[in-house]
Amino acid sequence: MHFVLLPYVLLSDNNHALAFSLLIFTLGITIIITIFRIRKVMQGTKVSVKKTIIFSVYYIAIAYFLVYNSFLIGNVPFVYVIPYSAVVIAAGYGSYRYSKRILYFWKLSTNGDESSSAIYSKGGLAIYLLYIAALIVRSAINFIFIGSEKFYFNNQQEAILENGSSAILVMSPLVHTDPATTILAFTATDFLLMVGAGLLIGRNARVLKYYYQDKKSNA
Repeated sequence: MHFVLLPYVLLSDNNHALAFSLLIFTLGITIIITIFRIRKVMQGTKVSVKKTIIFSVYYIAIAYFLVYNSFLIGNVPFVYVIPYSAVVIAAGYGSYRYSKRILYFWKLSTNGDESSSAIYSKGGLAIYLLYIAALIVRSAINFIFIGSEKFYFNNQQEAILENGSSAILVMSPLVHTDPATTILAFTATDFLLMVGAGLLIGRNARVLKYYYQDKKSNA
């Protein structure tokens, strides 16, 4: 059995109009999610180890998938794994250090019991905005230069189409250009995305450190 990731299916002959509509729809959903997260960051949220880890893994997974596509279908040299990793580590460390100054923590007692007070945090709005901006730009690059015809995990899609096991109509690229320009667009936005992901990981690491330090001091 072959698994193919094709989130955008072509339903009409007007590829460009549909591509534009799908891109607008995707950006709209992303903006809604962003507004929700920004409100939480601005108002402050209860620190949850589970949620913090889950969101961190989610941010990494999204970045990993897009960068994976750069290597698989964007023809980016695999050697770029090294600078990409270095950027994530550097951004994460810098964010971890910087977050100590921009994050604000406070406690609220539950049921009037000071010993079981919950920890809340807020701050780091710019970090979220940078990540979301990088994510939108990087996603747009995929549809502009690649389309959905190769937006998948399994490179055996063509074999599936040839043997007739699936009938899939897909979206063509919006812009046709030379390979050098495509690679440059992918690498530039990949670096931006790696910075955004690293910043978010560093911020969340600082939140978790404060949480565990507080729990340890009150033990």
